[in-house]
Amino acid sequence: MFSMPRGTAPTLAAICALALTVAANPTRAEAQTYPSRSIEVVHQYGAGGGTDRFIRAVGVPFEDVTGQALVPISVQGGGGIPAYANFRLRRSDGYALMAIGPDQVIAHALGRIDINTLMPLARVQYDQGLFIVRSDSPFETIHDLIATAKADPGAIKVGITGAAGFDETLVGLWNLRSGAEVTAVPFGSAEMVSNTLGGQVDAMYEEYGPARGLLESGDLRALVVFSEQRLPVLPDVPTAQELGYDVTLGRWRAFAMHADADPDHAAVLVDAIAHAVETDSYKTFEAQSALQYRSVLLGPSDFRAFVDREAEVYTAVLTQLGFIQ
Repeated sequence: MFSMPRGTAPTLAAICALALTVAANPTRAEAQTYPSRSIEVVHQYGAGGGTDRFIRAVGVPFEDVTGQALVPISVQGGGGIPAYANFRLRRSDGYALMAIGPDQVIAHALGRIDINTLMPLARVQYDQGLFIVRSDSPFETIHDLIATAKADPGAIKVGITGAAGFDETLVGLWNLRSGAEVTAVPFGSAEMVSNTLGGQVDAMYEEYGPARGLLESGDLRALVVFSEQRLPVLPDVPTAQELGYDVTLGRWRAFAMHADADPDHAAVLVDAIAHAVETDSYKTFEAQSALQYRSVLLGPSDFRAFVDREAEVYTAVLTQLGFIQ
């Protein structure tokens, strides 16, 4: 660092020398202080929802590690396009992130956004979903549902959350891979549960965490889990994969930067996130949300490969379903 002898008044030449030194070589202190202010995380979902809570859960220990906060910025509506546009307008200076998941990969496959404008930074959460029925359902096992669906394609109605998103794509993939065609019926989350319990639909698709209370109470029963391995808490529920149907897609939550972001900034953030998700506070949140079963942190390289594979799967499925011409 450039310095003046104590008691010496700075001359014009000295001031110019200092300015040139700083312009040519950013100080080590500057490099070491990133991030030096709060980082905003744009997402397309509502305040208090799963993605908002995810950002805040990582943000608490992240602030302990870095001294700076992660601030959720909710930009709702328009199928996530306004949130993507909002993020794209932000400077690529390391102080803007975007929370991404399967919905962004689907939007990319449909040509609505270009996910290659994003740098996959860190995948933190990876959930697993299930087909779930009410306790007195005539479908005792997934084999019963499959037999009925094959005998009468489309007759079985499966409640999902929202339309033309991840849930509908998952059900479409199930139909394609199993040949046991069911009909997806979109609801809001609470409506989906009430219609399943009330018998208006035959089953519903949901992640384990949100359904855990009703599964533990016995009001609902799980028939199949979409994961590579059975859930330890549901040891008798088979995976679709072990039945011969390659359906393992799950919801995941992650952080992305601008594609042209500074790699040094990315490295700092990945390190901070890695420390944050190993803290007791985050592990408690993870267990409370039942997200611990296949959530493995992926850094930029592995996460990029994961996103590329997801894009291939979603593009193929959406093409087969007729959403992509």
